[in-house]
Amino acid sequence: MPDEHTPARQIVESEIRANGPITFARFMEIALYGVHGYYASSVSAGADYATSPQMHPAFGALIAGYLLNAWETLGEPGTFDVVELGAGDGGLAQDVQDAVARVRESNDRRAQFSEALRYHAFDIRPRGWVRDVGELRRLNPVVGCVISNELLDAFPAHVFTVRNRKVLECYVGFGDTGELAFVEGDASTNEIVDRVSEYTSILPEGYRGEVNLGIGEWASTVAGLLKSGYVLTIDYGHERNALYHPARYEGSLRCYREHVLGQNPFRDVGLQDMTVHVDFTAVDEVLDAVGFERKTELKSQRDFLFDLGIGEYLRRVREALVSRQHEMDVVLQNRELQSLNSLVDTRGLGNFRVAQHRRGAPEIDLAGLETAPVYGDPLSRPRHLSSIPYD
Repeated sequence: MPDEHTPARQIVESEIRANGPITFARFMEIALYGVHGYYASSVSAGADYATSPQMHPAFGALIAGYLLNAWETLGEPGTFDVVELGAGDGGLAQDVQDAVARVRESNDRRAQFSEALRYHAFDIRPRGWVRDVGELRRLNPVVGCVISNELLDAFPAHVFTVRNRKVLECYVGFGDTGELAFVEGDASTNEIVDRVSEYTSILPEGYRGEVNLGIGEWASTVAGLLKSGYVLTIDYGHERNALYHPARYEGSLRCYREHVLGQNPFRDVGLQDMTVHVDFTAVDEVLDAVGFERKTELKSQRDFLFDLGIGEYLRRVREALVSRQHEMDVVLQNRELQSLNSLVDTRGLGNFRVAQHRRGAPEIDLAGLETAPVYGDPLSRPRHLSSIPYD
């Protein structure tokens, strides 16, 4: 279907003709979450770039270890609920439960945790056993952990630019040729200016960036879900002083279609994914406002996974690779090693940020680097890019 005739684009253009330029947040809402949006109707929704749970089952196994630590820190309650928001196809949820279930017959704390764990996965596009977000209201406040893995980056965001040290908003309207284009004007809300004004003196003329105002609603949802426990947020982004930096002149807006990265949001409207980097200072602020605190440092995914023991998985795969004799075994083992490495590669997934917040719960004391993982032998499934099991 030609791009100019996509239903989502037609909705955008119709709204602009009727009411004038719209905010980019509204454009993202239509393009991603509307009735003809990417997440609602695209057959490839969620599959246009690889996520950590897709790369290797070790990611889920390590998260399972984190959750066991959280359960122990809370005093080993009889029921420990995990609520994952934006669960996609349920890959992370499945890997966590696979890891936990495989030691159910053990005679240690892991068996007790397997009995206590209740995992609830929600998404706007429910698939398989992942439930619709509309069902969240049926869930009573829990003791446990709320997980958001690569969720906040897809929230609709406003786009701004700096002109003569003044913050202007970039709306979506029609350009000189009649095509969709950015149109500058006064900010639609003072919240945008308030987020950015501290940095306008150092930002170059024409600097473009994004402000996500939707995380406040997310924080309210989290507060309603969690009676006591932890919030684990994993995404790409930075604290505010690093996010709004002169070096990030063109902002962080990225588009993905069929594993190809682009920066033009006005192409393939409704057929491509769009993301913006997360302002983790804002995450702290909105969660603080509803009673959560973050005492632990904001970690990279690389450091977080090494704390949980990924170094041991890497060591085992490297040792297995050395002992392989057949060419096909070497190829498969190399593939697995590459998948594992991708989780901690700071040029990609390893540079994601991990924030740990808590309410009514002690701080989790993770062991030092290179510790042994709580769960061994991650179970590989065909959906994993590594797609071979351990011996």
